[in-house]
Amino acid sequence: MASSLETKNSFFGKKTVSFILLATLFLILPLSVSVYQVIESRKAVLIEPPVEIVEETPKPSDIQSILASYGYDIIAVRRGHIDVPPIFLNSVPTTLSDLDVTARKNVFISIILPLILKVNDDIQADRELLSEIMFTREFSGEFKDADRIWLEQKMKQYQIQGFDIPELYSRMNIIPPSLAITQAAIETGWGTSRFATEANALYGQWTWDDEEGMVPLRREAGKTHTIKVFDDLLGAVKGYAMNLNTHPAYEDFRIERRRYEKPEDIKVSDLLITLIFYSELGFEYIDRLNNVIRANSLEQFDHASLRYAEYQEIKLDLAP
Repeated sequence: MASSLETKNSFFGKKTVSFILLATLFLILPLSVSVYQVIESRKAVLIEPPVEIVEETPKPSDIQSILASYGYDIIAVRRGHIDVPPIFLNSVPTTLSDLDVTARKNVFISIILPLILKVNDDIQADRELLSEIMFTREFSGEFKDADRIWLEQKMKQYQIQGFDIPELYSRMNIIPPSLAITQAAIETGWGTSRFATEANALYGQWTWDDEEGMVPLRREAGKTHTIKVFDDLLGAVKGYAMNLNTHPAYEDFRIERRRYEKPEDIKVSDLLITLIFYSELGFEYIDRLNNVIRANSLEQFDHASLRYAEYQEIKLDLAP
């Protein structure tokens, strides 16, 4: 009798296992394939965004009227009423110094904000693609050739020795807009410095290549550094973001930023002390950062977004 029961149990056990295997093949496998296809389709969108570039060279001398003509109202952006139009100035208008303090600050913020949002969007797109590649590897157990090539390029771009994906994910992160605006404001006197108007240098980045830099007028004796010159303002912001994301001096900045799971949750006030080596002023520089952010309520811009409804960017070349 016992033998008969064991035979039946074995028979039903095999049927149960077979049923589970069939269910897996017909239900779970198609779902997994579907998820994989969605990921692959999103990669294509991230790599080749449908963006049209429109070149404009407006004639009016009133920079505020020019920005307003494109629906750009920095006060409305500050209040969260509208998104930021994708307007990218190639250079800082020399007429900024002619404006009163309030107008100058508003125009300067209007210039820097779209640039840092654009740079952050590009970084975030890469970060999402990196996450999807990591997910795909977990699913398949290996990298696709195209993914490995992309990863190697990004490792080089972010100056990572070896093949360290967690470190790449840590470095590949956004810069809070309020911080980017504040550092540019301090470095350039709200856009009025010689470096800003003649070299598109918003962040005072040093270089030791005379062909790439501009010599500071008050450079100390014995020093050989110059201030790096950029082709346009977007290049300056890209260079600034990459500097914070790669230079050993800002490792503490990246470690503190890593505490936040989502970029939108980053608290700028927690990051300031980590930038003590950005300036020779040390703690005085940290106080300046804090004071400028608070006095101008710049954290209101940390949740701003670019408006890409028409998938169009407008590049403005404002001749003095």
